[in-house]
Amino acid sequence: MAKYDALIKGGRVVRGVGVSVEDVAIKGEVIARLASDIDPKEATETIDASGKLIFPGILDVHTHPVYVDDLGGTSVTAAFGGITTLIHYAYARPGMKLTETVQRFKEEGLQKSLLDFGLHGGIFDAPNQVKEIPETMKMGVTSFKFFMTYAKLKWMTDDYYLAAAMDLLAQNGGLAIVHAESGLAIDYLEDKHLKMEGDQRDVFMITHPDSLEAEAIFRAISIAEVVSCPLYVAHVTAAKAISPLRRAREQGLPVHAETCPQYLTLTDDEVRAKGPLAKIGPPLRTRDDNDALWEAIREGIIDVIASDHAPKNKRTDDDFFKAPFGSPSTETLLTVSHDEGVNRGRIDICCLARVLSENPARIFGLYPKKGAIQEGSDADLTLFDPSLGLVISQETQHSNAPYTLYEGRACLGTPILTMQRGRVILDRDRLLIEPGSAQFLSISINK
Repeated sequence: MAKYDALIKGGRVVRGVGVSVEDVAIKGEVIARLASDIDPKEATETIDASGKLIFPGILDVHTHPVYVDDLGGTSVTAAFGGITTLIHYAYARPGMKLTETVQRFKEEGLQKSLLDFGLHGGIFDAPNQVKEIPETMKMGVTSFKFFMTYAKLKWMTDDYYLAAAMDLLAQNGGLAIVHAESGLAIDYLEDKHLKMEGDQRDVFMITHPDSLEAEAIFRAISIAEVVSCPLYVAHVTAAKAISPLRRAREQGLPVHAETCPQYLTLTDDEVRAKGPLAKIGPPLRTRDDNDALWEAIREGIIDVIASDHAPKNKRTDDDFFKAPFGSPSTETLLTVSHDEGVNRGRIDICCLARVLSENPARIFGLYPKKGAIQEGSDADLTLFDPSLGLVISQETQHSNAPYTLYEGRACLGTPILTMQRGRVILDRDRLLIEPGSAQFLSISINK
């Protein structure tokens, strides 16, 4: 009888601290052994990884499975992108119960998801939902998102309830996540400029300036500091936003920051060219902002790259301000981040492993079960061929969204095989598992 169930042989194992040629032996659901020359006769199956990179399974910790991709569909498009673990936002809209929403997402995910998943609570009705936080945390959900914008939609959490929620989270070992834009000021600017004649695309960018993102981040950090609450700032977009994050890091505050490939690669030119398709919140900025975000990643000020996958059914001729925010992006997370970051010399391959695997796993308490290649860790692995080209097209994407913002982009490097808990999920262009085998992951916060 073979000693191991599977052996991945001859690949370059990528960790946050270095790259080494190692064989990875798997027994059951975990990594059993790492060595330079394991005999294939010791394994039932051998996978040749020569010339390939072996990443810890990629985590996408920012997805919205409530639009044209549900929990099952999101896991499919993510799996084709080399992702092995997801953390979704369970949005409790105004009038909904937070605990009931989380339970529904958990049950649906266990039925439909191909990938292991966790949940963030999404709070839209703070006066009624904040009090549900302690009970929701008992369900394995310990990170909660608050909108500092969208007052017109009645989704905004004001400073009173943001402070109350952060205080409650601090007392119970939770984490606050913020969408940081100064909502009331943005609403005023919209009311002012929409009365004037002008291209709606330009009005959108004028009314969502980078200064109001930076202000909201500073305010969120300040409130979190006075109540001693860990903070995670989602989808950072702008150079101006980095200063308060850097100051928090220098002060040793438990503040984490995330950006997304769209903010690292695309600019407001996409808004002008594609209209509503490129309407995302916060908005796309400038090339200088792209560069500043990459520098913040290199410095360690930004910890995570995640997708903010929010696929909507939009067309270029939609009314811009009536069109919803969001774009499909989980399937392109790894490929675009590698192509723009590593291939263009902005970061090295180890940094990529940190921001896509190790750091999100650490922040959300899943490390070293997830996000690590070490003995005893889950056998969650992403094999990546750095020499295999890919031209991104909506026709070959697996989201139900009718477009991709990366249409026609040629990338060098793509995932070719993924494994979760010892099972092969993706082999080239074939998914090999069915819904129903995913695990729900309880999140514990690493301060």
